[in-house]
Amino acid sequence: MYPHAKLTLLKDLSVGTTELALAPEQLWTFKPSKNIEGCYYIINEAHPELRLADWENKLIAYDDKHYGDQVFKLVPSGNDDGHFYIYSQCYEQDRIAKFGRDDEKTGIYSGPLYSDQLWKLVPRFKVNFHTNVVFHFDNRQNPEPIKREVTVTRGVKMGSTTSIRNKTTFTQSIDASLNAAIKLFKIGLSSKTEFTNEIELSLSKNTEEEWSKMEKVTFTIPAFKNFKVMQHMVKFDGEFDEDRCTLLTDIKVLVSDEDEFDDPDNFILNKTQ
Repeated sequence: MYPHAKLTLLKDLSVGTTELALAPEQLWTFKPSKNIEGCYYIINEAHPELRLADWENKLIAYDDKHYGDQVFKLVPSGNDDGHFYIYSQCYEQDRIAKFGRDDEKTGIYSGPLYSDQLWKLVPRFKVNFHTNVVFHFDNRQNPEPIKREVTVTRGVKMGSTTSIRNKTTFTQSIDASLNAAIKLFKIGLSSKTEFTNEIELSLSKNTEEEWSKMEKVTFTIPAFKNFKVMQHMVKFDGEFDEDRCTLLTDIKVLVSDEDEFDDPDNFILNKTQ
């Protein structure tokens, strides 16, 4: 009913909505409950000590002990449209709702189902798969092989020098977005393993500077051959500049007698959300 309204913490740390530009207060992490399968604590990115709670039929942000009234479950709208009802696990008929256009008109409702109780879960990242040309040299006119040194980058390369606000939630979002995109685009097992292993290794390092590394690789370009080095690239496009990053993984050498290159292993990927 209010497609531009996003659930947020307001200035007084009460729960409401906003139609303003995206801010960290509008990012929420769904942390699985250890005790109730399929249910979640909903934690704010800007204030990670605060969790949504259904307290006395009011929607609040709570920062003390964990109780059952902070656990919610997602129920699809039934229209296959990415919208969900957000139910309280503790009070089974209670749902998060938006009662009107004003930001403060957000709370708990336990009556009939209406569209103002439907919420769309928007991933923090859009994920795109590409294959980048790292190096290309046409040696078809030369009767001698030649050597060339090329700099190759692997790992997670950040798009901004601004530090990430919360490494834990950033890593969780990256993993979830990557796995969802792999499933969406039906990426093969070999490439799936390549991407997940590389991102796990990169993000396990202590600092963002260590998430990627450059190395020099020497290639021998055969005589009378067209030579190309390509690399898998996964782009994570986020709304925040400091979130945007690129995962750089395996390289592959392609050699041809012609202008075009064969790709018998289907190494070249181009999948865009």
